[in-house]
Amino acid sequence: MIAIVNVDPNPRIAGEHLYELRINKELITTFAHNREEGLAVLLLKASEAADMEKMSQIAAILSEVTK
Repeated sequence: MIAIVNVDPNPRIAGEHLYELRINKELITTFAHNREEGLAVLLLKASEAADMEKMSQIAAILSEVTK
């Protein structure tokens, strides 16, 4: 299951909120989203945040390999 969960400590109708992207029970990444931007932008930001997390993991592995 893929879940995008609003975990903002101060949920409101509009404004920037903190979200978590999870696959099953594994936290993949967190990202910010303005609620008034809508669902399509939320999904795009989740996708971009997942890509950035994957690139960070790859960079960390390459850094370890090149030491």
